[in-house]
Amino acid sequence: MEYVYILYSEIYYEPLYKKYFTILTLNKEPNGELKKYTKHIRVTSPSTKEETLNSAYCIIAISAISTISAISANLSNNSMNLMTLEQLDDFTQFIINNNYIINNTITQLYKNVLSINNKKRPIYAFMLKE
Repeated sequence: MEYVYILYSEIYYEPLYKKYFTILTLNKEPNGELKKYTKHIRVTSPSTKEETLNSAYCIIAISAISTISAISANLSNNSMNLMTLEQLDDFTQFIINNNYIINNTITQLYKNVLSINNKKRPIYAFMLKE
């Protein structure tokens, strides 16, 4: 069975540093090599205008995959060690080198349907080659 993973860019507020980052997230926990580099993190909205039910939730974030990503994360003051949108090239190279394939047809479908939400935007869909 093939699983489709959706890569998103998502605005994340780090309350410890009181900064916003645009991090890379997934729709579900992946199989394969990528699984080692994912972690569940709790997201709390800094906005007092949002309803209580939607103020905190969990997402699947991607940890820095390579030394290059970790170094660039530290240079951008992202000491959370999460991949940001600026490291999209590193992430794409990683999935290509680890038997994942990008599916442009599904990507276009998700972009047409899900581009309404400003906090979370689909980047592309990919699958693990088996």
